[in-house]
Amino acid sequence: MTPEVWGVLSLCNGARSLEQVWDIACQKADGGGGSISQHELVQLVSALHSNDLLQTQVSPDASEVIERFERQRKAKLKQNWLNLLSVRIPIFYPDKWFQGQVALARAVFSLPVAVLWLALVLPAAFLGVQHWQALTENLSDRVLSTSNLLLLWFVYPAVKAVHEWAHGLAVKARGGDVREIGLLFIIFTPVPYVDATSSYGFPSKWDRALVAAAGIMAELALGAIAVFVWLAAEPGLMTAVAYNVILISGVSTILVNGNPLMRYDGYFIATDLLELPNLAQRAQSYWVYLSDKWLFGAHDAKPPLASDSERGLLIVYGAVAPIYRLLITVGLIWFVASEYLLVGALMALIATWQTLLMPIWKAWKHLDGSPSFVRSRGRVKRRAGLLMAGLFGLVFFVPLPFYSVHQGVIWLPDEALVRAEASGQIIEVLTQPGQKVSPGASLMRIENLPLNAELVQAAASFAQIQAKLRRASVNEPAKIQPIKTELTGAASRLEEAQARNSALEVIASRGGVWIPEATTELAGRAVKRGELLGYLIEGPTDRVRVAVTQDDADLVKNRVQSVEVRSIQRPHPQFSARIRREVPGGGVELVSSALGSAAGGDIPVDPGVEGGKHSLRPVFDLELKMGQTSTSAVFGDKVWVRFDLGATPLGTQWLLRLRQAFLTRLSV
Repeated sequence: MTPEVWGVLSLCNGARSLEQVWDIACQKADGGGGSISQHELVQLVSALHSNDLLQTQVSPDASEVIERFERQRKAKLKQNWLNLLSVRIPIFYPDKWFQGQVALARAVFSLPVAVLWLALVLPAAFLGVQHWQALTENLSDRVLSTSNLLLLWFVYPAVKAVHEWAHGLAVKARGGDVREIGLLFIIFTPVPYVDATSSYGFPSKWDRALVAAAGIMAELALGAIAVFVWLAAEPGLMTAVAYNVILISGVSTILVNGNPLMRYDGYFIATDLLELPNLAQRAQSYWVYLSDKWLFGAHDAKPPLASDSERGLLIVYGAVAPIYRLLITVGLIWFVASEYLLVGALMALIATWQTLLMPIWKAWKHLDGSPSFVRSRGRVKRRAGLLMAGLFGLVFFVPLPFYSVHQGVIWLPDEALVRAEASGQIIEVLTQPGQKVSPGASLMRIENLPLNAELVQAAASFAQIQAKLRRASVNEPAKIQPIKTELTGAASRLEEAQARNSALEVIASRGGVWIPEATTELAGRAVKRGELLGYLIEGPTDRVRVAVTQDDADLVKNRVQSVEVRSIQRPHPQFSARIRREVPGGGVELVSSALGSAAGGDIPVDPGVEGGKHSLRPVFDLELKMGQTSTSAVFGDKVWVRFDLGATPLGTQWLLRLRQAFLTRLSV
């Protein structure tokens, strides 16, 4: 409440009439103090009465009391059951049970235990960071497998039971009452809860924050123990349980329960320490006030501010918190739907009702019933309709730039790529890395014993047939023609064998600086035919290779208007380019490991395949030719490639991206 409201309430001592209270408040206002208006006084008394916070000498109207009780009961039921993802069922009054644990509660919430808690949690946090890749690798398959879901269904309530028990102990440690215990069904999973609202009456904000933080601290302690168990134990049921405890304690604490943007424990810790009760509701009310005043011209509306210093925080929190909650909801639905489409679809329908349809309905009710619009309700509704129509038109009918951006690498022409023309083993390296060579220079020699044997055999066969032809020309002239035909075939086989053997010597097709593909010693290495051995670099290049993901391949193929290239190291020069060649069919092998996630690229690669080039999803390899050569671009440098897909309304762009996401992740 504001200081003016508190000044009026402090005069209500049970002896003064409401008229006397009003007179004294006016006298204080005349003396320089602030006060509320008579209309606000009537609203205040009405609000106190409707919430059973007002006691008078007038006998209560029994029928009105019963009606108010039924209204409150229905409102509570509606609040509990309207959100099908979070249904609350109270069970019993547990204060007597918690009262028997007062000594334990005071011992737990003490300075020595806090030091022990830090000694347990901090090392576990460092270990978790060190093993982050192992913890998060293939997360969706590990978490949403049928066997793990069954285990998670048992582990999650157990962890949350410890969480809620810690809340109850914290309340008793500071002298409060635990009034209710029950079950909260979160996505159809039973989770115990305790009512710790008696902590709201604690005079110290630190005590109130401690009660809110107790559950988080208990979960972090469980998560720390689970980290040690997960690292020390052999793979099996124990490590599976420990992994799920780490997941619950870590993810739920950081992303949800301990985050002030979500209305859970972290939110109440922040509101107590900042001394800003009802931060979420007041931030929402402030944004409603801003929209009423600036969108609909309600200049009589008053901001719900206790002080001007709150203005910035209410604006920021009211803008960021709903977006964050929406992202968490969408991320959870997407995570579940990737494995269980039907469950994800049901969650999406419920979330759509709660995050889209309900707010629109409440906004319309506000326009229809807010006192701020009592004199201009028709105009306000027309303006709201025009705003919605304008927003719809902007989203679905106004063309806006549409781009597809991918990473690429500065590449070389095909003649600069040196490949093995035959399989074998490198027996001699004739050119050192970084050495400049001329066209026709020998780079290395490859040995292939079967090819050598084939050449020897073909030469012997050719010589044998030649000798046979000479004998026939003297003794058997009738056989000369068949032997000549046989000799022609042997000559062809000898020529082919010689060509294959000559390919064992790798020759530079053009001049340039020799840069081998492999960073290790080449001598003694086995190579396959067609394998890339290295590059001949001769000055700047105008070629770029880019790997386009399967999602955007069709858009780039059919809608591209222009192509622009920017170097990641030097982004200011911009070069136009055109698609010179497309490798048909797509594949999973990247042209350069620099494009893969193992080397900082955007495309996820299989960590189990050596080289960092094996993509987890199909990609399409495009070769671009820049309009001009960049003197600063070095072969292998990464670039950003932006494909202009033509002006397209935002709504169409979003639908295209949504369709791509459904096809990629959900296969629908």
